[in-house]
Amino acid sequence: MDSKNKSIEKIGFGIAIMFLISWIWAIFIRNKLNLTSIQNTIIGIIVLYVIGLCLFKLIIKNIPNYKIEKGKISLKELVLCFLLQFSSILVMSVLTVILSKITGNEIGGEIDALTPLMLFQLLIFNPIIEEYVFRKLFADKLLKHGELLFMLTSSFCFSIVHGVSLGIPQILYTFILGMIWSYVYIKSGNLLVPIILHSLSNLFGSVIIQSLQSVSQIAVSIYSMCIMLIGIVGIILFFSNKKKIKIDNDNKLITKLALKDIFFNKGILFYIIITITMFIFKNI
Repeated sequence: MDSKNKSIEKIGFGIAIMFLISWIWAIFIRNKLNLTSIQNTIIGIIVLYVIGLCLFKLIIKNIPNYKIEKGKISLKELVLCFLLQFSSILVMSVLTVILSKITGNEIGGEIDALTPLMLFQLLIFNPIIEEYVFRKLFADKLLKHGELLFMLTSSFCFSIVHGVSLGIPQILYTFILGMIWSYVYIKSGNLLVPIILHSLSNLFGSVIIQSLQSVSQIAVSIYSMCIMLIGIVGIILFFSNKKKIKIDNDNKLITKLALKDIFFNKGILFYIIITITMFIFKNI
């Protein structure tokens, strides 16, 4: 097995173990204990980001690190990436409607109350820790094998875990976001850039709309329409500038070779199987 496949395999097994521990807690143990919401949240964070993350880092520690170079990303690129975050909301909304029509059921993820702790998680903690795991650690181990391979692996692994907790439409939504944040990390070499975009995505895509729900449904509808319009602008600008977006000195966002490297890898297949299994258990 070459170093590229071995690196992807360890990444796949490592991230699967990290989240498997968290899912076992959340799906099979948490509800059997008489704990408060804050206690559940704190224990969940410890299980995932202390125990799980330590195991993940232990599994991938022997993969040689690649030091990402500091770069410059233009204001125009940053604005486009910001607008594309609204485009991802548009895509998710359309997919949600389609799935709802097909299944005859309302499709939606779990929505938690906007407590101070939840706001801290959405706007500060989650952007920092998730970008550290899925962008920083993945880039350290995979970027030497190519920008596109890193972007696709990072974005896919980032997206399918959200399908377990938030529903199927979230997979495509978070995959697009993962591609955006991986791209800006590559181009800037600065983890703070995707962290800020991640936080802004949670602000506009979750916090504001949930806050407006307590005001009026009209306010929610107006805000949702604004998001859809901005999302359309983002899509138009993306296709207008697609040839200028360079990844591995090319403008292809997906290649057959990269897909083969990822989806024929034992570690990634293990991760997919674990994720699907936990999704089934959660929805039984």
